Amino acid sequence: MLTRRPPRSRSGRRFPPETDRPGLTLFEMLIVLALLATAMAVSWPAVQRLASRQNLAQAAETARIRLLAARIHAIEQGMPYQFRFEPGGSRFVILPGDSANEPTLPPGGGTVRLPVASGKLPGKVQFDPLQMGTVGGGMILETRFAELPDSRDLAVINWSPPLVFEADGSTNDQTLQLSDPNSEVVYRLAIRGLTGGILITRTTGTGSDAGGGAGGGTGGTP
Repeated sequence: MLTRRPPRSRSGRRFPPETDRPGLTLFEMLIVLALLATAMAVSWPAVQRLASRQNLAQAAETARIRLLAARIHAIEQGMPYQFRFEPGGSRFVILPGDSANEPTLPPGGGTVRLPVASGKLPGKVQFDPLQMGTVGGGMILETRFAELPDSRDLAVINWSPPLVFEADGSTNDQTLQLSDPNSEVVYRLAIRGLTGGILITRTTGTGSDAGGGAGGGTGGTP
């Protein structure tokens, strides 16, 4: 009886004999896909909560930095500067002056171009809506945002009342609150009027954690 010998390579070495390796059946592949889908469905809410918490921490730090930037502009320009946010939304702006109107330049200001800035909080993080009866907010003319690429979008937003930093860097004691619909965590930024320092606190259903923020405005860590 003849037997089939394994083939040889050019160097004389024998290749291992061929064996049949059956692949996965369609039924087995469907089972694997079902298990993967189940695992994703179970873990996805936890992944969403983690991402929301990270976005909230980043948003709180972004808001803190921009608030301090408005204060620095007020001191450097020798005139009031304002920070406004979109209640129930994610946008914010930094503008010269203490109202929606064009500001009055300080003595000797000439035709200097005053810093203007806008930004947006990450993910689905948003500023909390204003309380009923709050006045001083509303839309701002597009000309105030002329130097910004998203001026048209900014001009149709109902802004919060201005959070004003005076030329000496002082302001009123105020608190901003940030939240995410996918997270139970809430971040609060408490602004100290006299020093301009900002204290970041994180609250959940079980308690709160506070970060530093005196004087120089150092924010809390998540």
